[in-house]
Amino acid sequence: MADEKINENTPEQERPEGEGNVLAGFVLYKDANMDWARFKKLLKDDWNITADDEVKDDALVFTVDDMMVACSLLPNPVPGDEAVEAARRNILWKDGADEVRKHGAHVMLAVMNKFDPIDQQELFAQVASCLMKLDNAIGIYKSPTVYEKEFYINFAKTIAEGETPVPIYIYVGMYKDENGVCAFTSGMRYFGREEMEVIGSRLAPNDLLSFMYTIAEYVITEDVELKDGETIGFTEDQKIPISVSKGVSVSGDSIKIRI
Repeated sequence: MADEKINENTPEQERPEGEGNVLAGFVLYKDANMDWARFKKLLKDDWNITADDEVKDDALVFTVDDMMVACSLLPNPVPGDEAVEAARRNILWKDGADEVRKHGAHVMLAVMNKFDPIDQQELFAQVASCLMKLDNAIGIYKSPTVYEKEFYINFAKTIAEGETPVPIYIYVGMYKDENGVCAFTSGMRYFGREEMEVIGSRLAPNDLLSFMYTIAEYVITEDVELKDGETIGFTEDQKIPISVSKGVSVSGDSIKIRI
């Protein structure tokens, strides 16, 4: 759980996974035994996505609406222990780094040509969840962390119920300072909003994590811009102060929420 893996020091912010209209990640496998036929069947059965294109040189490229999806198998680990280090940032996957160290191949997944971030994230999650249902899958490296496959698949399923699976869209990092527990987001800028931070909270770590996901979902789904000097609340009486200033754990400015 979150309380077991909170860092003692402020982590360095990672580069977001979305650049322009490209959303990318790496699905990690124990080996390079890629079952393309089963992957295509899962796309059809789970999401009614048809990928009739031929697999060429261990790569499959297909389109969904006006988006292009590219899946390319590389028969080697992600270079330089990058994925292993990213797995250490997953506060909800205790043995993540050890499991990720076992990967011997990966599929580079990219979703391109869409300028609606929610549509693009949704398609990415649908395709990634099918890739992770293959028997030799371990998880997905989607900067700045690695998600365990069952965690990711279970949240992706909620798309079919009309929900927004924020925990696989937005990363929340946590650490301690002298005043309490701190948290920050990575991925809000992909949705056109500033990253958010809570500094020195007295909330329990799991409660703070839930709060960060809740407020991120509110901002994304309601297209809300949090502004300096405003307050926010989820009950009639709740008034949580908001400020905008230079980020502590993120580059540039961030939305500071005092709770």
